[in-house]
Amino acid sequence: MRYLLLPILFMLMIPFTGQSQVCIVNVTPQDTTICPGDSVAVVGYAAIVASGQNFDFDLGALPPGWTATGGSAWGNPCGAGINGTPYYWASTSGGGVPTVASPGFDVTCGGFLNFDMVYSVQGGATPCEGPDLANEGVSLQYSLDGGVTWINIVYYSPGGFELPSMPGTSGSVASGATLYTTWNSFSVPIPPGAFTTNTMFQWTQINSSGTCCDNWGLDNIEVFGGPCNTALITWDGGLTNDNAFWVLPTQDTSFVADVYDTLGNYMCSSDTINITVLQPTLTWDLVDTLYAYCPTDSLPAEVVNFANAIAPWDVTWSNGDTTNPTLFGTNGNQQDLITYTVEITDGCGYVYEDTVMMLVNQTLAIDTVLSYPAGACDFDGAASAVISGITNVLGQPLYNWSGPGTSGTFSIDGTSTPQILSPGWYYFTVSDDVCEASDSVYVDVENPPIAEFSPIAAQGCSPLVVDFTNTSQNTDAYTWMWGDFSANSNDVNPSHTFTSSSNVMLIAFAPGGCSDTAYASIIVEPCGCTDPAATNYNSNATIDDGSCIFPTPTVIAPNVFTPNGDEINDVYSLEVTNAINVHLVILNRWGNVVFDQQGLNPVWNGTAPSGNKVQEGTYFYKYVVTGVDETVDPLEGHGFIQVVNN
Repeated sequence: MRYLLLPILFMLMIPFTGQSQVCIVNVTPQDTTICPGDSVAVVGYAAIVASGQNFDFDLGALPPGWTATGGSAWGNPCGAGINGTPYYWASTSGGGVPTVASPGFDVTCGGFLNFDMVYSVQGGATPCEGPDLANEGVSLQYSLDGGVTWINIVYYSPGGFELPSMPGTSGSVASGATLYTTWNSFSVPIPPGAFTTNTMFQWTQINSSGTCCDNWGLDNIEVFGGPCNTALITWDGGLTNDNAFWVLPTQDTSFVADVYDTLGNYMCSSDTINITVLQPTLTWDLVDTLYAYCPTDSLPAEVVNFANAIAPWDVTWSNGDTTNPTLFGTNGNQQDLITYTVEITDGCGYVYEDTVMMLVNQTLAIDTVLSYPAGACDFDGAASAVISGITNVLGQPLYNWSGPGTSGTFSIDGTSTPQILSPGWYYFTVSDDVCEASDSVYVDVENPPIAEFSPIAAQGCSPLVVDFTNTSQNTDAYTWMWGDFSANSNDVNPSHTFTSSSNVMLIAFAPGGCSDTAYASIIVEPCGCTDPAATNYNSNATIDDGSCIFPTPTVIAPNVFTPNGDEINDVYSLEVTNAINVHLVILNRWGNVVFDQQGLNPVWNGTAPSGNKVQEGTYFYKYVVTGVDETVDPLEGHGFIQVVNN
């Protein structure tokens, strides 16, 4: 709940018979508007004061009890006053600060200060040269201590406007006529701080540019105020002698303050004070439809002309924006109908909703794009486009073709191109006053030359003889480049001998002279014997050419064996070279096998399979030796061994 105390004062002054008394009633607030749930403090001030608190300078002098300082004059030095009578005219020519001060008044129940005032126009001749600097205006002040200290009520700037007090700056704010350079009537509420039984008032100009300048005038001063104990307030709602109360209206409500003197005599009434309780009656304007002619458009929408409700008016758009205006974009479609909404909240918290439609209608269209192929050996292709829906209020539409490809350097304006295009992709763009459209088309080639061939054998040992099969199309002449510094060939299906790896290139020519190119790699490997066991092993060879030559195995078989433990000739073995396997079998004289073993070097220690030493005597041996070259039959042999144990 909010509580409102609005400092708007209303005064009704009613003179009585003989103009001897004046009834003053001040009521706050005046007509006001509130939101539901707000409370309002209604305050009334009333006084019945004696008349005669009106002062002027018609006699060419200060009224009794008033004082003045600075250069003071009474008369009409700068033209007629507001009612044609003499007025007070201020200057600094006499020294001191130009000031007019009143005696003390009883204004305990408040009231108003009414007066007429004028500034001279800046730049006029002395004594009619007006103030122009920000700090050369007149301050209206009051004093509670007999004029020792003064408190600001209002400051009248030379620029023609009011400020709470004199500013601390001195820049120029007036040049020529302003609102204050003609006589004006002012009515100033007496501030609550001045509600005492002895309050003085003064009009003072603290700063000026010299004795020549910054003149102003004052006349017809009225002090309407007095003590509060002379009047009683009765409200039309039934409250009596109650100057202040709170009200919580639930509907439109009005009050009138009636003023009576202490004897019960009716004195005066205030105007009707109306308190209006706001309802959700906000009105506004918002465009119904936004028309977008291009999917890239962003269009503004704004709620304007708020009325019939109090501020602030907050808006929240369906795009999340809270600024007013906002920008709405399309969904990127060439034709679309989009609904956007806005929520509006007024100062009372009432929420309203409205919508705006966006109609997207791109009329600009590229109906079709056509391409005309280029000849095999001539750049004579072309392209054209058919366009519709152009909007050209401001100027002609713009057309452009570019290519070939995105990095091509060809560019020409128009809906069609000359017959000068090489094969490739070409891009067309049209722009009118509201949008842009684009499309692309491929310019093909008629029967282009196609170079194509294949080697019969693309890898082998040096020297490598390769036959080539030419499968090129739309061609009738050929240049073969072997990549080994040998002479080129113009044969259709040539052969060539390579001693090292090479890249072969075929240029195939069409009848018109244009060409195409094809490539193939020929790999020539170093060949030889790759078996390290061969006598002609080649460590550089990567392909074995079957030329390996292997050594023949040799065998020497001892015929005496003495396994007697003297570590001399204690075991029996064959002396073999160039073998990968030896199979040795030993038999006794009855044909029984006493030893059978194979490997690179089988060794017999003179024992039988039982583990016992064999007896002395003659034994029979046989062997099978497999050489390094496994393609050759193994070497076989046999003989006798004499075993001697002692």
